[in-house]
Amino acid sequence: MAPSFEWPTKPNRTISGLHWAYILVGTADGTVLPFVPLYLFDRGLTAAWIGLVLAVAAAASLVLGLAWAYLADRRFSPERMVVAASVAASAVALLLALTSGALTLALVIVALSVARSPMMLLDPIALRRLLTTRRTDYARIRLRMSAGWAASAIGSGAVFQTLGLRLIPFVYAPLSALAGLWVWHALKPATESQPPESGSERDPSGRRATIPIGLVGFLVSCFLLGASLAATQNFLTLQINVLGGGAVLVGAAAAFQALTEIPTMGYTHVLRRYLSHRVLFAIGCGVYLVIFVAWAFASDALTAALLKLAAGVGFALTYVAAVMIANDVSPVRLRATGQALVKSVLFGLAPIAGTLSGGLLYGAFGPRVMFLASTAVVAAAGLIALFAIRGSGRRSEPRRRDQLALPAGGILLSEGSAHPGEHTK
Repeated sequence: MAPSFEWPTKPNRTISGLHWAYILVGTADGTVLPFVPLYLFDRGLTAAWIGLVLAVAAAASLVLGLAWAYLADRRFSPERMVVAASVAASAVALLLALTSGALTLALVIVALSVARSPMMLLDPIALRRLLTTRRTDYARIRLRMSAGWAASAIGSGAVFQTLGLRLIPFVYAPLSALAGLWVWHALKPATESQPPESGSERDPSGRRATIPIGLVGFLVSCFLLGASLAATQNFLTLQINVLGGGAVLVGAAAAFQALTEIPTMGYTHVLRRYLSHRVLFAIGCGVYLVIFVAWAFASDALTAALLKLAAGVGFALTYVAAVMIANDVSPVRLRATGQALVKSVLFGLAPIAGTLSGGLLYGAFGPRVMFLASTAVVAAAGLIALFAIRGSGRRSEPRRRDQLALPAGGILLSEGSAHPGEHTK
């Protein structure tokens, strides 16, 4: 009998609070992130200026995202940092309603990105809790964010199409605050609800914890993938608008992607029985390559939007694989830092290059050249991933707590021994 999609009916108590946390964060993000390029375009910015604003926002998020991860690994509770991020993002979003000039608008968009940057800690929080259950549950937890995103993107797109994009801050702000309230209520800091990491997980020789060299090659692959996605996804929004679609179709396109992410993530545990994480990542890159070619020649808005159904498969494969690769190869006491490195490259450093180059190519040569150039970049990302990480998550269950060990050699990230209670990842 063929394996079937699994949605747990009786979630483990350890991770039950994560389910609604992911849903609420996805719901809030779905009301703003798909519409930022269109919102800036509606406020009078050109494609090149939109690319510049998004690049600066990505750079700010990159720097501070790494700082938050450093603090989460060593000093502060990541759960409380996510709460603070939700509240701060809610307050900054409301400032959008008060902006008038292009410069002020750009600064508020950057500030919103900075406020949201600690949200990347939600995955390390989930992975730490999964030390007490099957780590294959991660994909089934993460798909709830896609479900929330899909519903809110369609609904908010319809609202914005009818009543205007200037409602974005008033829709996003309360939803972001609600997500923060839930995290405060349901996700207690690790020092309150879980025992600290055992001494067996530390390096017995007292060596400094390091990230393996293999992760460096994978970061290069993440950079290329993230750059191609930043260029295509952000300016696809403008292309849909130019081809006659509006906020409804932009929101629908975002929802289409989420709708296919959900079953793909649900089946990830089945695919992992036969394929390693690096192979899944490369397959996802191949899916994107085909989509980029199709977008280059799409002549109507509906076709461009419907192609996002395939993009959901590519995103689910690459995102889940990237999270698990980072978790597998990072030292236990640097899990949040390892996740932050991958996500800061994929969603921080890479978008700086992707949005800048994408905006310039879109404005100077048109969308076709931009999409076709992105195919070469994503192809390189997939090929590098195949050789960057060896034997990551192949067929077997990822290493358990009693199997984890610090790798020898690599890039120095921290120094000194850990103390009980400091591990909040």
